[in-house]
Amino acid sequence: MKTFNAFIISFIFLFILSSKTTQAQVEHNVSMGAGYANEVFFSLKNGVVKTSPRNTWDIAFYTPAFSAGIITNSGAGVELYTYPKAANGGWDSFDTTGKASWTPLYNDVSQWEEGAFNRNALGHPDYGWGIYNMSSHSVFGDSLFLIKSVDGQYRKLNIIKKISTANTYIIRFSNLDGSNDHTDTLDVNPYTGRMFMSYSFATGIVDREPLLVDWDLLFTRYHALVQNTPYPVVGVLSNPKNKIAQVEHVAPDFVEFAGLAFSKDADVIGHDWKTINMATMHWDITDSLAYFIKAQDSAVYKIVFEAFSGSATGTATFTQQLLKPSSINFAKIDGVKVYPNPANDLLKIELSSYLNGANLTLTDLSGRILIQQTLGNSLVHELSLTGLAKGVYLMQITDQQKMFTSKVVVR
Repeated sequence: MKTFNAFIISFIFLFILSSKTTQAQVEHNVSMGAGYANEVFFSLKNGVVKTSPRNTWDIAFYTPAFSAGIITNSGAGVELYTYPKAANGGWDSFDTTGKASWTPLYNDVSQWEEGAFNRNALGHPDYGWGIYNMSSHSVFGDSLFLIKSVDGQYRKLNIIKKISTANTYIIRFSNLDGSNDHTDTLDVNPYTGRMFMSYSFATGIVDREPLLVDWDLLFTRYHALVQNTPYPVVGVLSNPKNKIAQVEHVAPDFVEFAGLAFSKDADVIGHDWKTINMATMHWDITDSLAYFIKAQDSAVYKIVFEAFSGSATGTATFTQQLLKPSSINFAKIDGVKVYPNPANDLLKIELSSYLNGANLTLTDLSGRILIQQTLGNSLVHELSLTGLAKGVYLMQITDQQKMFTSKVVVR
């Protein structure tokens, strides 16, 4: 029974730690540049990780070996159409007569893997641009596409094949008159640490993204449904390893994230945290709106947007608050002695090394904070328990990326 009780107390302490550890708000200004010329990859832990020119790539391939996801750079003006007159056997007779009636294809902004090339997918084994073969595990292209690249040029395009076991694509593209006919073999393997391998019809593979583990939010321009119509917007998309909850009509000091509904959709933040004021032609920020982010390193953050500059500088201003630190990165503070325990009205804490500026918190089992204090530059500290009822309490000491936890019994 003692072992079981210790387990329960440890579990409760971890829950409280997840809910109660907060830091001061930090303001960030993330700029995409005039005319939203850049995409900005942002880390909640480290700030801006990489700023990439928007117009350097046309399409991008989702990097897992057994994925058929292919997206377009619609935010830079890339347009994609399924050729409606023939399947991949119609390469030589390809023509754009009647193009005005063709339906453009856009990425699903909620699911990164569901790109514009996948919009006509019928479900396994049909992935929109090709059919999966159960024997070879490859996807064989069965469609032709018309694509307008970032340089404004139209091309005909066939995704010939994805060799899944080798994580390699074979694609063919040319000018509409058949000139400059290219067949390229694209090895995705060097980019599997990233979400996508990006590609330009003019220059080939583009080193656009940082590693997936290094960023949390992408500030970018893309197409989203506005009044049921695809429309170019500017907003924030999330790393697929994150989970985000949107909360409306909350007070500025609201930080209780434990009961919120978190989603892995990429566009939970999206673009609608701001609206254009037609009277002033400036952007207004939605009032009392907050986002809570469970990052891939297990930390939890709250962000609130404060301002948006529009196309002049493409700058989004927001505050960020760490609510729960990453348990992955915390090391144990060794050599801490807590005595007497059980205690009456005074508890002594003896350290084996100096922790100048460390924080001490004492909570009850419901998570209510009873004592908070900063530990000075000393190896021995005293904690007054006067006024506390008899029972079990939980003590936490944090010092940068180190932590010590202990059960404290008052008798």
